[in-house]
Amino acid sequence: MGAVHAVQPEEGETVVISGAAGGVGSLAVQLARRTGATCSHSPPNGPGAQTCWACRSNTPATPEQLGPTALLAVTQLCVLGPDRSHTAAPARTTAAAALPNRRALLRDLGYEDVDSLGAQIVDAIVAHGTAEDIAHRVHEQLDAGADHVSLHLLTTTPHTPPTEQWRELAAPLRSTSTGTKSRTGRLLKPA
Repeated sequence: MGAVHAVQPEEGETVVISGAAGGVGSLAVQLARRTGATCSHSPPNGPGAQTCWACRSNTPATPEQLGPTALLAVTQLCVLGPDRSHTAAPARTTAAAALPNRRALLRDLGYEDVDSLGAQIVDAIVAHGTAEDIAHRVHEQLDAGADHVSLHLLTTTPHTPPTEQWRELAAPLRSTSTGTKSRTGRLLKPA
């Protein structure tokens, strides 16, 4: 719910809530609608896929496997900071924690020396840097075929909702997606 308040959707904007069949998701839909935003929501088992993680080079292949009308919602790990040099270490730590479950996929996608956790591997797993850097990654995922990108914002205070970080991300994300249509023709945000 903190994310709905932090992003502060405006009247006429579209908010996508994935997995809205449960209590938390249906409450998020109600909160977003109260602002005048249009809600697009999908049950967790609706037609399509919700990935727990997708690197930008994997996203283009997924719509081909799902079919032209299925919803593709991807989750992008991200670390927000004043610049990429400040977020490099936490991004690498996040990538290291995520690597065991993604090693085979990264190799299948052509990444070599996956265990080195070089910059290319870290960047494939974690979007990091400024709000504009993260918004750019969201745009890359949308261009690659995702219909929706949810951000898993990682912070140094995991038990505190990242309300200020969501506010910082809101403006660049809005400007990045203005008028963008998904590959299925759904309008992601009204122009």
